[in-house]
Amino acid sequence: MTEDLTAPHPYGTDGAARRPLGPDLVGYTVEATDGSVGKVDAVSHEVGTEHLVIDTRDVLLSKKVLLPIAAVTAIDEEARTLSVGHDAERVKAAPRFDRDMRVTDPGYRTLIDEHYGLAGTG
Repeated sequence: MTEDLTAPHPYGTDGAARRPLGPDLVGYTVEATDGSVGKVDAVSHEVGTEHLVIDTRDVLLSKKVLLPIAAVTAIDEEARTLSVGHDAERVKAAPRFDRDMRVTDPGYRTLIDEHYGLAGTG
């Protein structure tokens, strides 16, 4: 079953209450508009329900980035994939997720949200 999140939905793009889903998506493949960009990392348990940690592992390099839930456009539970409304380069170019940086720090969250063009969502 694919859940379309492009209409106003409970993940925050319309300011509505957010449905918790970060931990439920660990291991899901993340599909950007131009192909696969990585997987939802288990570290997502540490960042709350408004963001996911994506491991953008390539053949030799691994980089974990923070992705706002508001950037998710669809979830396919059967295929264990989630789609985001950005290309792979934008996701991979996001500021590196740093466990030492507090995700609750408004400055850090603003930096992440602005990277994805979601200013004011965090």
